[in-house]
Amino acid sequence: MMQELSDWLEQTALHAFFADTTRLETWLIIPLSQTIHILGVAVVMTAIGMLNLQLLGVRVTKQSFAELSAGWMPWIWGAMAVLFVTGAVQTIAEPTRELMNDTFRIKIVLLVIAVAITILYRAQVRKDPQYWERSGERRTAAFALASLSLVLWLGIVAAGRLIAYVGAIEEL
Repeated sequence: MMQELSDWLEQTALHAFFADTTRLETWLIIPLSQTIHILGVAVVMTAIGMLNLQLLGVRVTKQSFAELSAGWMPWIWGAMAVLFVTGAVQTIAEPTRELMNDTFRIKIVLLVIAVAITILYRAQVRKDPQYWERSGERRTAAFALASLSLVLWLGIVAAGRLIAYVGAIEEL
């Protein structure tokens, strides 16, 4: 299925545009997309770090977790939208390198799980602003989810960087 998607993307006009290295705008689009993608990663990692550190008991602010998450969630989802667009540009530019790469697939699986945890954080505090701060099982769950979330997000960043290198190694 991924091979068919990759083959289809390579036949699109957008891929042809990105692949045309004789055009100045093509020389600018991919590096610009990559730069914006890295900046988006920085925003997400900062926001996710702040939220998870709070759940781990590292108070980076006097705000409650509900207040902190309300402030950071727009940044997370805005940056995720930017990451989706810039990631799509990079995938369309080199569909085989991305879609046929096991590291890319691992990154996407980790991303789905990490995003689900982030959605869970916010959904629970909308119902009960003190949900994650109550003692007992909820604190234990918050600690476990925050630990898992940090590992997942770090794995996403590592996998994202490794995509280029794993593809290069597989081609040797």
